[in-house]
Amino acid sequence: METRRVTVEIKPDQTYSVSEAARYLGIHRCTIYVYVLLPNRPLPFIQVPGKVKIRFLGSDLIAFKAAGLPKRGRKIRGDRE
Repeated sequence: METRRVTVEIKPDQTYSVSEAARYLGIHRCTIYVYVLLPNRPLPFIQVPGKVKIRFLGSDLIAFKAAGLPKRGRKIRGDRE
């Protein structure tokens, strides 16, 4: 089976959707929303006026990736005995 890497070119002055940003960062699109809510270093976004959708500025994506993606461990649900 052949695997294929998708390289996304990001332009600093353009805006990108959640899916495009996730593809560039190499993460799942659901993880983008986690990164937006990070308390220490949230991923900056632009709220589209009159809509629920959010967009990301290319320069913000480039800077966020250059600074290193946050590391997250597995979620532990309560104490297991």
